[in-house]
Amino acid sequence: MLASTEPIYLSELNGAHGKRIRNYVWVLAVGWTLVIASSFWWSYCQHDHEIVEFGRAEARAAIERDIMYRRWASLQSGLYVEISEKHPPNPGLSHVPDRDITTTTGRKLTMLNPAYMTRQVYEMARESKFVGRGHLTSLKPIRPENGPDPWERSSLLTLEKGTKEVSEIQESGGERFMRLMRPLVTDESCLKCHAFYGYKIGEIRGGLSISIPLAGLEAAAHRGLQGSAAGHGLMLLLGLGVIGLGSEQLSRSARAQKRIENELHLSNQQLEQEMAERQVAQEAQQESEARLRIVADFASDWEYWRMPDGSFEYVSPSAAEFTGYEAEEFINDRELLYRVIHPDDRENFRHHTHQIDEKGRILPIEIRIVKKNGETRWVGHTCRQVHTRDGSSWGWRASNQDITDRKQIEFELFEQTEQLKEEVTEREASQDELERLNHSLEERVSTTVNELRRKDQMLIQQSRLAAMGEMINNIAHQWRQPLNNIGLIIQNLQLSYDSGTISGEEMETETRKAMAVIMHMSRTIDDFRNFFREDKERQAFQINSAVKRALEFVSASMESRGIRVTIETEQDVAVTGYPSEYSQVLLNIIANACEACSERCVSDPRIDILITSENGRSVVYVRDNCGGIPDEIMPKIFDPYFTTREPDKGSGIGLYMSKVIIELNMGGSLTARNLNGGAEFRIEV
Repeated sequence: MLASTEPIYLSELNGAHGKRIRNYVWVLAVGWTLVIASSFWWSYCQHDHEIVEFGRAEARAAIERDIMYRRWASLQSGLYVEISEKHPPNPGLSHVPDRDITTTTGRKLTMLNPAYMTRQVYEMARESKFVGRGHLTSLKPIRPENGPDPWERSSLLTLEKGTKEVSEIQESGGERFMRLMRPLVTDESCLKCHAFYGYKIGEIRGGLSISIPLAGLEAAAHRGLQGSAAGHGLMLLLGLGVIGLGSEQLSRSARAQKRIENELHLSNQQLEQEMAERQVAQEAQQESEARLRIVADFASDWEYWRMPDGSFEYVSPSAAEFTGYEAEEFINDRELLYRVIHPDDRENFRHHTHQIDEKGRILPIEIRIVKKNGETRWVGHTCRQVHTRDGSSWGWRASNQDITDRKQIEFELFEQTEQLKEEVTEREASQDELERLNHSLEERVSTTVNELRRKDQMLIQQSRLAAMGEMINNIAHQWRQPLNNIGLIIQNLQLSYDSGTISGEEMETETRKAMAVIMHMSRTIDDFRNFFREDKERQAFQINSAVKRALEFVSASMESRGIRVTIETEQDVAVTGYPSEYSQVLLNIIANACEACSERCVSDPRIDILITSENGRSVVYVRDNCGGIPDEIMPKIFDPYFTTREPDKGSGIGLYMSKVIIELNMGGSLTARNLNGGAEFRIEV
């Protein structure tokens, strides 16, 4: 099929298509030529303007320099030079008293005023063929040679009208010059010489003119113009070459395009069939979307879908009823949503999407909106973030419900609450008399409380005495081995003495050993004495140190009973309280666990201690594997004088005082439970 259509296509290309391409090529070639010619013409016109501006700038620089020299000489009130043929006394300064002076060495000097100095500098410049030709002139010259030429006279008249500068291009001897003149204004330093001729401060007494030849600038500009012409010619040739290559490429592209069009014709037929099938599916999808839109459009709440850039994908028609603004107004003005919100609630609304619950959902908020007619309404705002299939953000789907009636009821309830508070205040005032009557009752209660406190102190003392009894037993365990060591040392000394083999060195060694054991026993007494010392003030201490301190007192007893102790510490936990009382609580709990293990003859007794922190508070778990606490007595273990032991083995106040110390004195909690065949005590401070 393609082979049969190829001859027809080539004939069409050589006809209409080929002619169209040739016309495009000619239009581009002529257009490009006109662009290059226009650019060169603009460059040609611009170079003359640049010559004038460069000449004017050079003239201004030269005349500024001369004016600065004159001003400097004027500020010095003139300069003195030795009288000679080149510097004879100036007759125009004959009225100046100190025009001519004689030095102490006999040299005769005459004054050069700024005008005299400037004139001589300009004459030297003309003799040396200086590029700038200057002239000092005036409409009322003191020296005839300073008279103005016609251009200078016209410029001086213009300067007297207030013009600050006059410049013009003039030709002389076939050469162009930039001529520029600035006025000479009389100031206070000029009056020394010119006041005699009637000049006053602020008057224009003449002008400085400068003539700058433009031949050098024109030559440089001509060379630049030649370079510009060469560049424009090169650009013209390159452009025409590109157009020619483009035309050839265009012809080849046209032939390739025709072949592609034939192939696309077959593809289009297949696409038309596929599009017909997709049309049927699209119509079904549009019908489904129409149903969903009907549900959203007829919702009583104000619904909208807002994109990540702040624009609206959908706004329900109910927006008009809620706000007074049509849905199209919100779509066309994305900032309208923030203007509708009450000014006091805008900041909360801008950041409410960052407030989420434990499931990551945005928390609902209540805000006020100001309707178009100025009415303020309360709205309950709920929104959810929308995501695309790949998980990226696709904006927020929001629902707004009018809750004004509910808020009005809340306000009324608040007012009623305030009224009730006032009534309560009045009633409290009426109860003052009743409080005075109860004063005597409070005194009795206070007396009773003091008595109870005294009894608590007695219980604490009893607890300390009971614990002291335990400590004495522990001291016995701690001292048993050291006493045995001292006995062995004494026996060795006796045997050595009897055999006559003891030496002074051996005596000194054995004495040191005995003294070391005695010092260890002394430190043990100090440790037990400090343990029962009453804490006077709350202080910060490490839980790890308190646990270690309590274990040191019962370590010998536990070793004799075969009880293993494990300590697990997550971190160094600190707390503020009474360290001695805290250690006493630990000692009571550990001692009870040891007794339980001994009474029940546990084969592998073990006590596990876990030190950690939870919610910023210290927590210590003391667990054993000694069978736990019977359920029927679990609620009573912290009661005073409750014990399951024989009277001579326990007072029943250890756990009671432990709970008082932790919960009343230190503001914590002490609880117990059965866990994994044993008892677990939890101390939180």
